[in-house]
Amino acid sequence: MKEPSLNDERVSSYFDKVADRFDAIYRSDKSFEKKLVDGLFRSVVHRRFADTMELLGEVKGKSILDVGCGSARYGIQLATQGAKVHGLDFAAGMVDVAIKAAQNANMSDMCSFTVCDFLSWNSETSYDACLAIGFFDYIQDASIFLQRMNEIKAKNYVFSFPKRWTFRTLPRWIRLNASGCPVYFYDSRQISNLLLNAGWSDFNIKSLSRDYLVHVY
Repeated sequence: MKEPSLNDERVSSYFDKVADRFDAIYRSDKSFEKKLVDGLFRSVVHRRFADTMELLGEVKGKSILDVGCGSARYGIQLATQGAKVHGLDFAAGMVDVAIKAAQNANMSDMCSFTVCDFLSWNSETSYDACLAIGFFDYIQDASIFLQRMNEIKAKNYVFSFPKRWTFRTLPRWIRLNASGCPVYFYDSRQISNLLLNAGWSDFNIKSLSRDYLVHVY
């Protein structure tokens, strides 16, 4: 039997194509028009970033696993605070961007990256915290991945899940599927059941405008 994995290669293919411009969401050197768009439609991305950092608290000297690390904005920020970060992503293009970003930030000694499907990744390293931000958006069966994450036995987890019912849901679904990339949405009850079935009982689900931010402790 084939091991469970991402449902297909559409997601990694999509992010390989958009890797170079994906990181622009977080950049500050933008035109007035792009800043206006950010304020209207992407403020949740910046709010999610700030809230994640707050939930993780003091990270100096800690080891952090970043699943679906993308361009490593979270990982590099944590590295600047003294954490040792290892990022995983299934899109080689995103990992290339992450490696360059870490080099530009002089954080290469604090950040490492692997291109892989998380379910096929094996490591004997223990981690103090595990992130999966913007990851479950593209996972058809989140339960398998959450169960695998629980096996890491980290002390602290922070996940995000996109909301099923917001005014952004349908446009985002149309845009991504038109580009050949599937996207999945969740409600709070579904997330709670997924976490319980994965073996966690102590968690908090925070509602943001577009996402749910989950803290497992």
